[in-house]
Amino acid sequence: MIVVTTPTGQIGRQVVELLLAATDQASIRVVTRDPAALDPQVRAAVQVVAGSHRDPAVLDRAFDGADSVFWLVPPDPHAPGTATDHYLGFAAPACEALAKHRVRRVVAVTSLGHGYPHDAGTLSAAFAMDAAFQHSGVGYRGLAAPFFLENLFNQTASIRDNGEFAMALAADRPLAAVASADIATLAASVLLDPAWSDQAMLPVTCPEDLTPDRMAAIMSEVLDRPVRYRQNTVEDFHKMLLGFGVAAGWAQGVADMVRAQNDGIYDAEPHLSPAHTPHLSPAHVPHLSQPTDFRAWCEQQLKPTVDAA
Repeated sequence: MIVVTTPTGQIGRQVVELLLAATDQASIRVVTRDPAALDPQVRAAVQVVAGSHRDPAVLDRAFDGADSVFWLVPPDPHAPGTATDHYLGFAAPACEALAKHRVRRVVAVTSLGHGYPHDAGTLSAAFAMDAAFQHSGVGYRGLAAPFFLENLFNQTASIRDNGEFAMALAADRPLAAVASADIATLAASVLLDPAWSDQAMLPVTCPEDLTPDRMAAIMSEVLDRPVRYRQNTVEDFHKMLLGFGVAAGWAQGVADMVRAQNDGIYDAEPHLSPAHTPHLSPAHVPHLSQPTDFRAWCEQQLKPTVDAA
């Protein structure tokens, strides 16, 4: 039995689809606060446990008879306390339930940058989650992801109307990034592989780190219109988050994350190609030899979104 958390989210939805295409439908169980948000065909094909995967009672039902779990902590800009409080608030009851039900393996979405020596806000929170799972003794694969390309979807209107996108990331520093589809593909591959029981991090990234300025140049070529990058200050970004009603602890965690990204946190961990992870059977990694590059992502994802905005 494979349990999938966040099955209606950007990554979890794709993981469920890949698993349904590759394995017995009866062997998949999902945990969701809103079963009605599931695609009707998915809802009919999987076991559904309603509730939050932060709730011990929900986890007790979800992990009963499970062999493997796909784990993702959903962001919550309104969560009280710090980002680490938020991540460990999910991980702590999960570790207890894993031990109780003798679940063998967990595949979790975490951050790239293990070994970075300073506080990195929400990224450090993900590292704390990793440590909690590793300390539990469960077989663990942390899918270490950097900047999500899908974050750029938030700026499609600005790209279309103003010919620019803006972030607080340094314009001239190469940035490791990843497409959500590649995370989902790697997650499904590892979940379907029964041959591992150890603990390891699996970095998953685009094949090339690009500066935001270079991203703008590629966008311009793909969209056939001028696109420029505008760098905001981290301080202004922090104030903007607070102005949008983001909780103080979460806003601080995101600001600290951006500072760490500008300080090169992703360079602290080698960007290994998922296709070269030796524990994976080749039958389970049919697409990972060609991780999505930024130009292809712009052609396949960004351009249709901008054109439809």
